[in-house]
Amino acid sequence: MDENQTNQLPRLPFFGALTDEQMEVVSGHLEVLDLEPKQTVFEEGDPGDCVYFIIQGSLEVNMEAGWGENVALATLSNGALFGEMSIIDDLPRSASIVALTKSTVLSLKKADFERILEEYPSIGVVILKGLAAILSQRLRDTSESLFDFL
Repeated sequence: MDENQTNQLPRLPFFGALTDEQMEVVSGHLEVLDLEPKQTVFEEGDPGDCVYFIIQGSLEVNMEAGWGENVALATLSNGALFGEMSIIDDLPRSASIVALTKSTVLSLKKADFERILEEYPSIGVVILKGLAAILSQRLRDTSESLFDFL
């Protein structure tokens, strides 16, 4: 990861609670992925092994409907994250992610996350709290959408 990308980490809401020293530790475990438009990051059903943080660009979340067509569920952009469930559970990806524009994302592999948890528990707690907050908000949003639908 280059210095410019490391400097962008504090701008990602997810990393806002980390100190500069903690950010250095985390940045040492992140990998940069540059995506072209229409490039698939992963597909629904793939094994999950990392979480992604969007530095720049726009990506689409989609799922295959019962009738075989892909349905767009959401569009994610700068500052968002996706794939977070895969570093918590060992289940397959629940949706597909495709770049809509030229994009740059950072990935944190499950093995690196577990290493952080083991070697730097205080950082791991901050990350886990951030993940819990995001998962909680997404569950609330889904519940509200389901209520509106019914």
